[in-house]
Amino acid sequence: MEEVKITKPRVVFLKTPDPRQMSELILEGLAKSLSARNFEVKIIELTAENVQDVINQIIEYKPLFTFDLNLDGMIYAEREGQQQPFCDILGNIHISWFIDDPMIHFTKLKPVLQSNQILYATIDIEHTQWLRSAGKNVAFIPPGVNPSKIPPLKEKEFEIAFVGPVTDPNIIESQWQERFDPNLLGFAVELGRMIYRNPDMPIRFAAGYLISQLNPDFQAALIQFQQENETDFMALLTEIGLYAMYLRRWSIIDSIENYEVNVLGPVIGEPKENVVVYEDVVSQKDIIDFLSRSKIALLSQPPFIPSGLGFTVFDSVASGSLTFVEDRLSSKSFFTPEKEIITYHPIDFIEIEGKVAYYLEEAQEEMKEIAKAGRERALKEHTIYQRGEILANIMEDIIKQSLQEEQKTDKQEE
Repeated sequence: MEEVKITKPRVVFLKTPDPRQMSELILEGLAKSLSARNFEVKIIELTAENVQDVINQIIEYKPLFTFDLNLDGMIYAEREGQQQPFCDILGNIHISWFIDDPMIHFTKLKPVLQSNQILYATIDIEHTQWLRSAGKNVAFIPPGVNPSKIPPLKEKEFEIAFVGPVTDPNIIESQWQERFDPNLLGFAVELGRMIYRNPDMPIRFAAGYLISQLNPDFQAALIQFQQENETDFMALLTEIGLYAMYLRRWSIIDSIENYEVNVLGPVIGEPKENVVVYEDVVSQKDIIDFLSRSKIALLSQPPFIPSGLGFTVFDSVASGSLTFVEDRLSSKSFFTPEKEIITYHPIDFIEIEGKVAYYLEEAQEEMKEIAKAGRERALKEHTIYQRGEILANIMEDIIKQSLQEEQKTDKQEE
């Protein structure tokens, strides 16, 4: 009897250029996890110069799934005189994991919203809800750490590390004054400050609420702008979100008086004398290394993650630094506040410096215990390998559903 050869489902991970080198940490971890789940995995580097070569490799490899981050690996091909996603033509499933707000990548998202061959994954529940409202298939996969990239515990050389980048918000407001008319300037500044004051408020919700409060003429003009120039409107919200992020970050580092704050990444503007800038510390590897040598990691997440935690939070906790982060609705499901992480409200500067002073001056042993407990939980429960298990389950469900559909079709034809 002839032996039937069972082939593993094939997956291609498309790795695109990334100055922060975060994609490498993520894709390598996912690939290892899927390989352990009986998938055949291949990582292909995609650049602007080698697109045709990558297309040839994919055609030859015949993957059931392709995977990228933030739609950066989406390839288009021409069919009947029109550009179409390559996965539509090839007939495989493309999965894109948005590791920040899909709105930031709207120029890449909009052209593929009509495709039925794409599955989206997100790191924040609000992002999931937004994409589902557009009728898309979406899965929630939270961030995780790649244990192989986390260094062993190190001696603490620094008191406070603050992950940037950081920009003086006054510089942004000055630029807006030159670009925006008074009504749009007022809208942008007020929306940014609303997000600054309410870190768990989704920017799309906040924008809709604020527009409803405007005078009727400007309200109508903004609604028309949104309807007729959706991509430009999303770009405006992204710009306002960045303003809110910088307003928050600048205010936090400006509020700390008695301790040296080491900012990782570039700073635009003139910070106070107690702020030391390490503008070349931008790759995730270098950030993790610096955090591992810091007693406290003071993090301020972008407002584009309104309910969850970003990758840097998990990396920070795993590094062994006592991690401070804004309180988030779902953060308590990942780490226990005051036992594994420290939470704060971003505009309560007395609270922030008070907690910093408490752990640096009065509770150093407690600081070490909390950092140790957080590190242990991150490396035990929140690894990229475990997120790969979620991805593998999603892929296996798709394969199972496809087989069921084929069996149903075969029965109908009999």
